[in-house]
Amino acid sequence: MKSTWDAKELKLTDERDKALAAAAAAGSKLREVDDAFRRQLDSMETTHRAAVAQLTATKQAEVDCAKRRTAEVEDEMRVLLHESDVAKQNTEARIRKLTSAFADLQQDLIR
Repeated sequence: MKSTWDAKELKLTDERDKALAAAAAAGSKLREVDDAFRRQLDSMETTHRAAVAQLTATKQAEVDCAKRRTAEVEDEMRVLLHESDVAKQNTEARIRKLTSAFADLQQDLIR
């Protein structure tokens, strides 16, 4: 009976040791796979962040260019409006002079 008990104890101890070794191996393999996954994820995140930074810089440059062009067009419009205003004032002054001259001529003709 003692030999049966010892045989069972030895068998159970063997199974326990094998199970512990298998669990340790599975844990080790899990850590290796997890580490590989994290490295891959970190690499992808780094690549993604670099791409986002590049796109952000490109779009910001486009926005800056558009703002500069808008400012140039606004300046051109201000110049054109000023020139138009000056031309209008000159035309109004000429019309006043012509009206005055025609009024003088008309007064001279009436007298």
